[in-house]
Amino acid sequence: MMEERKILQFHEMELDDRILKAISKLGWTEPTLIQEAAIPLLLEGKDVIVKARTGSGKTAAFALPLIQKILNTKMSATEQCISALVLAPSKELCQQTRVAIEQMSENCGKVLRVIDLSSSDVVAQRHVLSERPDVVVSTPAKMLNHLQANALNLKNIETLVVDEADLVFSFGFEKEFKKIVHYLPPIYQAVLVSATITEEVIDIKSIILKNPVVLRLEEPELVPEQQLSHQRIIAEEDDKPAILYALLKLRLIRGKNVIFVNSVDRCYKQV
Repeated sequence: MMEERKILQFHEMELDDRILKAISKLGWTEPTLIQEAAIPLLLEGKDVIVKARTGSGKTAAFALPLIQKILNTKMSATEQCISALVLAPSKELCQQTRVAIEQMSENCGKVLRVIDLSSSDVVAQRHVLSERPDVVVSTPAKMLNHLQANALNLKNIETLVVDEADLVFSFGFEKEFKKIVHYLPPIYQAVLVSATITEEVIDIKSIILKNPVVLRLEEPELVPEQQLSHQRIIAEEDDKPAILYALLKLRLIRGKNVIFVNSVDRCYKQV
């Protein structure tokens, strides 16, 4: 009879007590597979590519060691500076990441500050940036705008995270991303988080990662039912193209999509 595999628990990962309290408050009893594999590697300072689908705990897999690294640095640092940059392809993902990091660092008080640059309030953003927050979350386009305006400095960046890396280039951020890299210091830890390893992800990898560890979470082909959601919109036939356009334009549906129609004629109308 095979012995049951022992899961490496959060309290065995050398995480700060403040982080462990936040984890407990969030109700996480044990790490997911990708968290168990990624967190120790990231705490060691390795560059990592994390490949796992939505719902696997990817955000905490990079956020927990990111927070721990900042807390460690602050023990000896004499200057407040931006330590981590998280790039995501959309405003919604930036907001989700900021909220998640704030929840995981809730018990750190004012020791760790996070700002999301994906909103449109540029004046307020520049005021906060002048105070040099610890973590900056942004889309590549917004980040480049602030860099070109000399509103922030990335010379002290220790960690770069590219979340949903497979979407960053497909959302049209290739030029911005490559320009941002020139503002980074020579040495930093890089993390790519992606649901798929596309040619674009390989391109990003070649630019920012050095001898990365690739973590591929072995998952069933079908997504668990509890991770699926269903919506139904009842509409007149003539309204359907406009509704579909709005859903795509507002990015209420993201990633790769399949649209079913009942005739070739309807297909051309949708296009």
